[in-house]
Amino acid sequence: MKKFPMILAFTGTLIAASAFASPQQMDPNMPGMAGMQHAAKPAEAQGVGVVKAIDTGKGTITLQHQAIKAIGWPAMTRTFRVVSPDLLKGVKVGDKVRFSPHPAGMASTITAITAIRPVQP
Repeated sequence: MKKFPMILAFTGTLIAASAFASPQQMDPNMPGMAGMQHAAKPAEAQGVGVVKAIDTGKGTITLQHQAIKAIGWPAMTRTFRVVSPDLLKGVKVGDKVRFSPHPAGMASTITAITAIRPVQP
């Protein structure tokens, strides 16, 4: 029974220490996660894919792209809006492309796109 007072004192110390934690360090949405830093997702990332469709009237492009680990996207086929209709002038259906998506959920846009042309001998 000699261990009981020691365990009780240690538990009390832990409870008291948490009660005096600085409010700036505590995230009210994440109890117990004080001081934990999260890496911000990059505003721009790079993807590689194939153009499946272009709609110049709507300013959209459908890409079948590889996974983009930097923003946590799996490989998929998806239609995106482009930030400028001029981006659609340099690519055509069937082109393999390198592109920059601006991740914003279902409102994600393409900010840059370039066809990857085979090197001619």
